[in-house]
Amino acid sequence: MKMTRVNMEMVGLGVTLLFVATPALAAPYLGLDYASGIGLPSVDIRTIAVSIIRDFLGLMGIYLVVRIMWGGFLMMTHGGKEDKRAEAMALITNSVIGMIVVMTSSSLAAFVINAIANATGINV
Repeated sequence: MKMTRVNMEMVGLGVTLLFVATPALAAPYLGLDYASGIGLPSVDIRTIAVSIIRDFLGLMGIYLVVRIMWGGFLMMTHGGKEDKRAEAMALITNSVIGMIVVMTSSSLAAFVINAIANATGINV
């Protein structure tokens, strides 16, 4: 995938916003007691965000394992055709790179989530 100027600018903006954003000094009032009055669950939004991130990374891991298995199947059944073999190798290589990215982002997300949970005193 070729990085275009727009993609580079978006990455730069994301990194800048990540480091420029300052944490709040006081915990805001979230109004969770109002939610229970109208029938909504009284779960903290941070807990919901944590579970969404964990579920997404888990699903991405499962998807990449299936892609690696499919690439292995294509490799075993290429039948001597070099283009099919190259396609299978590219699929396996890209899936392994994606798996490394997912595992790295998963450990980074776990570190950040635990740091935020410890700082704010919520249970995740």
